[in-house]
Amino acid sequence: MAVLNCVKPGAKKGQTILLVDLTTSGDSDAVMTTLQRLGYTPEIRHVSYKTGVHVLAVLKDEQHDGIPEDYLIDEWMQLRSEINPDAVHLWYGK
Repeated sequence: MAVLNCVKPGAKKGQTILLVDLTTSGDSDAVMTTLQRLGYTPEIRHVSYKTGVHVLAVLKDEQHDGIPEDYLIDEWMQLRSEINPDAVHLWYGK
């Protein structure tokens, strides 16, 4: 059995993370199929919240010195139109 990477909610300074929370997304198999159809190769990680452990499909995890305020917004909006919008997150580390 593979050990999942544990991450903290949010992003570190300069980090940008685009992800889908599979715990809250609904049918995980259908979501993963949709993500692959859209060209993503998700990396599965988990995060421990006070309410329990959530499984995340991390689509992008990048480090930048400076990024535009609207970076990845178009991708985030497209994902929210195809997947439960409450499960799609875009974290910027400031």
